[in-house]
Amino acid sequence: MFAKVAIGLMVVFALIFFAPVIKQFSGSAEIHGSTDKQVQQSAMKVRRTLPTQQMHAFDVAFGLLKEMKSGEGDEAFVQAVSGKSTDEIVEVARKEVDGKIAAGDPKFKQFTSWEDMLSKEAAQDAPKRTTPVQPSVPIRNSERTGRGN
Repeated sequence: MFAKVAIGLMVVFALIFFAPVIKQFSGSAEIHGSTDKQVQQSAMKVRRTLPTQQMHAFDVAFGLLKEMKSGEGDEAFVQAVSGKSTDEIVEVARKEVDGKIAAGDPKFKQFTSWEDMLSKEAAQDAPKRTTPVQPSVPIRNSERTGRGN
């Protein structure tokens, strides 16, 4: 009887201990916070769990929404992203950008769509090499001579 109770308690404690970790990697990561600072911290935690392609789209979307909502008041950005998943944030930004492109906003005139903007941003962020990469030279590329035994 005691062994069953002990095992049951161990299972409950294990679930409590591992639940945040399991939830973090379950794909249901959401941004939460009631202040700009809390939203930023939450976004950084969620960002770490994303694959590289999604991370880039999320970074661009998050930054654009922050910039766009900054003119609407202190709480507009927090209300726009808090409680949303990364996919929802990207979708909100996609709609905003596509709307601005359709309206002829001068800031977005060089883009034809959200996808075009992401690809151009990714190309801009990629490191550019102007000189070819030189193969590394070994520290010592000769043999020691003159040491007799």
